[in-house]
Amino acid sequence: MSISVIIPAYNEEQGISHVLKDLRATLDSSNHDYELIVVDDASTDKTAAIAREYGVKVVQNPANVGYGASIIRGIMAANYETLAITDADGTYPVQDLPRLIEYIDKGFDMAIGERTGIYFRENALKHPARLVFKYLSEFVAGTKIPDINSGLRVFKKSTVMPFLNQMSWGFSFTTSITLIYALNGKCIKYVPIEYYPRKGKSKVRFIRDTLRTAQILTETIIIYNPLKIFILISFVLGLLALGALAAFIFMKDTLLLLMCFMGLASSAIVFSIGLLSILFKTKVVEKFPNTIGTKSS
Repeated sequence: MSISVIIPAYNEEQGISHVLKDLRATLDSSNHDYELIVVDDASTDKTAAIAREYGVKVVQNPANVGYGASIIRGIMAANYETLAITDADGTYPVQDLPRLIEYIDKGFDMAIGERTGIYFRENALKHPARLVFKYLSEFVAGTKIPDINSGLRVFKKSTVMPFLNQMSWGFSFTTSITLIYALNGKCIKYVPIEYYPRKGKSKVRFIRDTLRTAQILTETIIIYNPLKIFILISFVLGLLALGALAAFIFMKDTLLLLMCFMGLASSAIVFSIGLLSILFKTKVVEKFPNTIGTKSS
């Protein structure tokens, strides 16, 4: 098998050499033809120069456009059908890449490195929003998603090309591609891997990137499975209405009873809008069958 490995990088001079060295050693010892593509996202350090020392293909963005946009540029520049992505900060064990490639050989549409270890667990505890996004994605997709935004994965160029215009250009690229594949009935394999501490300074900004991830998740859900988000909102409104009713029973305050009726009415209205969204989506799919997925669960 021939494989293109895409490494997006922004000011990663401390980690890029280590990653490229390990990738070469791993892939040289395998039976795969390969190319390494470093997409330098307008770095201000020696990232691009170090990458060129290893004789890899370097694609340079004239301006800083983001993690996802850099991966997309790498996809467009790739010569091979099988694609892999990994980070330039040394957090992923690229030695495990052949294990992921094996599952593509077996017919999976995507193989994802499922992160484990103390460094990943510590990070998850610091960012509980990741768990919220994970459970929301599982609810919408109707399937388990052990690691929604791992940066080590392998997939086919032909399967990702139809969805590139729906992918996030920022750090949420991996979240969006996982959810889009799940919502389109693609076969995904999660392969446990160790996760290491990064080399260099993290470029993630928690508040900014959390809001962007929430936006991408909402957009993807509305495109592919809109009923689920309306069901969730309707369920929350119904719970609030029942809570108001329970409070009314004990407190006998008519305002609480009014709140109960308003909550139940709002819940019914939201659910009805969700049903209309399914009808609208069906009509769009009938008219433009190649634009969005049809899976609903």
